[in-house]
Amino acid sequence: MRKFVLPTLLLAELAFFTVLSGVSFDSFSDGVQYFQLYLADVLAQAAPIMLLAFGMTAVLMTAGIDLSVGSMTALVACVLASFPGTATFWYLALPVGLAVAVGLGLFNGLLITQLAIPPIITTLGTMIFYRGLCFVIMGDQEKAPFLDVPGYEWFGTFTGSAVLVGSLFCLGGIYFGLSRLRREVLVIGGNHIAARYAGIPVNLRVCQVYALVGFLALLAAICFTARNGSVSASSMTGLELEVIVAVVLGGTRVEGGKGSVFGTAMGVLLIAVLNEGLRGASGWGRDNLPFEISHLRFVLLGTLLMIGVWLNTHAPAIGTRIKQLGNRTTSSKTV
Repeated sequence: MRKFVLPTLLLAELAFFTVLSGVSFDSFSDGVQYFQLYLADVLAQAAPIMLLAFGMTAVLMTAGIDLSVGSMTALVACVLASFPGTATFWYLALPVGLAVAVGLGLFNGLLITQLAIPPIITTLGTMIFYRGLCFVIMGDQEKAPFLDVPGYEWFGTFTGSAVLVGSLFCLGGIYFGLSRLRREVLVIGGNHIAARYAGIPVNLRVCQVYALVGFLALLAAICFTARNGSVSASSMTGLELEVIVAVVLGGTRVEGGKGSVFGTAMGVLLIAVLNEGLRGASGWGRDNLPFEISHLRFVLLGTLLMIGVWLNTHAPAIGTRIKQLGNRTTSSKTV
C-alpha cells in the first residue's frame, strides 16, 4: 500500500505547487527542463536531511530516537567555521570536525547504553546541550569562511550533493541491507532482551548506530555550509523534526524492528518538495487567505507524520486483508 501512497503524495505535491506558483510551459520540452532544474535544486537543498535520515533510520530500527541531530549538525558546522577559509581547511578542520562529530554521536550512545537513560530523554538533553555549545562557540556571530576554501562550494551543488547522497544510499544502503549489522539491529529493535540471549552485542551495536549518525552529521554540515556559505548558532533549528518525519513516512517504525533506507529516501523527497513548494508560494495567501500558505509548514509536517504512523500501523493489516480477498476471489473462480 505504501508503494502507491508515497509516490501518489509526491506527484500530488508537485502538481499542486506547480499550479500554485503559476508556472506555464509553452512546450513539453520547456516543462521537462523546468522540472529537471526544479528537482536538482530540491535534491541539493535536501541533501543534509537525506544524509541524516539514513542514520536516523538505523536508530529507529533499534527502537531508539535521536532528537539531537539538528543541534549536532549545527555544532559540527560551528566547529568547522572556527578554522580559516584556506587550503589548510582540508587537513585541519575536517579531521577535527570528524572527531567531534563521531564523538558527539558516540556520547549519545554511551549515555543510553551505560547509564540506561531512555533515548528520547538522552537526546532531548543533548539537543539542548549541543545547541548551547553552538552559542558558546559562535555567540551572536555568523561566520562564512567556507566559500574561501578551494573546491568546498562543490559540495553545495547538485553534483556534489548527488555524489554524497547517491554513494551513501546506493553503496551504503546495499551493504547495510545485506549485512549482519542490519539483522542484529532489527532484532535489537524487536526485543533487546532476546537479542542479548542470542549473543548480539547490544550495547556495541547501539553505540555504533549513534556514532554513524555523528559521522553523517559531519557530511550534512559540509553540504549545508557549502550551499549556504555561512553558519550561526541558531542554524538548522528544527532539522530533527523534518528528519524524523521523513524516516517515519518512509516506513520505519518508531517502535523498532522494521525499517527501509530506500523508503526513507522517498520520505525525504516528500519533505523536500513540501519545503520548496512552500518557499515558492510565500506571500500567496495575502490576497487569497487570512494567512500566508508558507505558514502551514509545521501543520503539514505534523500531518505527514500522522500519515506515516498510520501507514506503519494499519497499512500492513489492510494489505493482508486485500490479499486474502484476492485469494478468495481466485479460488472461487477456479472452482
